Amino acid sequence: MSETLKPIGDNLVVTDEKPENSSSVLDVIDSRPSNQATVLAVGEGRVLKNGKRAPMIVKPGDRVLLGRYAGFRYELADTTVRLLSINDVQAIL
Repeated sequence: MSETLKPIGDNLVVTDEKPENSSSVLDVIDSRPSNQATVLAVGEGRVLKNGKRAPMIVKPGDRVLLGRYAGFRYELADTTVRLLSINDVQAIL
């Protein structure tokens, strides 16, 4: 059975990007999560007071900058993903 996550509201699912110039020594010393990620899935947007949905400003495939410890981690098949709010995204790269 294949697992999939479909975020709701203004939430999104991202996967962390590994630093390009990493070495095994640095990986051990700096085991903090990356602050760059790729968007895998987005929700429909939050519901506004008038009943309409606010459009999401990111789409699957976008690279984003976010807080290192934003959201929470979830093991999905053979990879770890993060579920977070659009408010945790600081910039689109």
